[in-house]
Amino acid sequence: MDIRTFSDVDAPAVSGAVVPGVATSSKVAPTVQRTPRRRWIAAMAASVVTGLAAVGVIIRGRGDDPVATPSPSGSFSDSLIPGDASRFVGDITFPDGAKVKVNQHFDKVWALANVGQVAWHKRFLAPINPTGEGGCTVPDRVQIGDTPPGEQVMITVPVVAPSNPGKCMVSWKMVDEQGQPYFPSRRPVYFLVNVTV
Repeated sequence: MDIRTFSDVDAPAVSGAVVPGVATSSKVAPTVQRTPRRRWIAAMAASVVTGLAAVGVIIRGRGDDPVATPSPSGSFSDSLIPGDASRFVGDITFPDGAKVKVNQHFDKVWALANVGQVAWHKRFLAPINPTGEGGCTVPDRVQIGDTPPGEQVMITVPVVAPSNPGKCMVSWKMVDEQGQPYFPSRRPVYFLVNVTV
């Protein structure tokens, strides 16, 4: 005689459950019967763990190595001098989008860090996109103070806002006395101000 109800038929088997009319033994090893849903959850958990491990390897591989690795002769190098490296620290004055008045004189200041193995001496910031008429007035270059490896430097650029409202953006690169960029493939530092009446 079958005494199971309809709901018992659909329920998953439980290890160690006593079923009427079936002999039991104390030596039966418990078994786990996985439902499709449990298998799916286990597979998803394994996928997530594997994915997180892969992301960790990728991020760890990128590293925060502050020292440029000198490249062999003839191969691509990020810097003019092997072992030279810089890092943008931040805008000290006039963050991007700051408002200035027409014809206003202001000083834009950035902080840069020498994170390489080469001391900075006789270096400059030079605008790479001169604004011409109607833009901000800036010098042809500004000197960067001598900066040993591991130190930061504040760089000040005197600016005069244009006589008409609008946006003013000037990008700058670190150059030597002849105007040769030290980091030709790196993004420039820049300022962007909104000029108002």
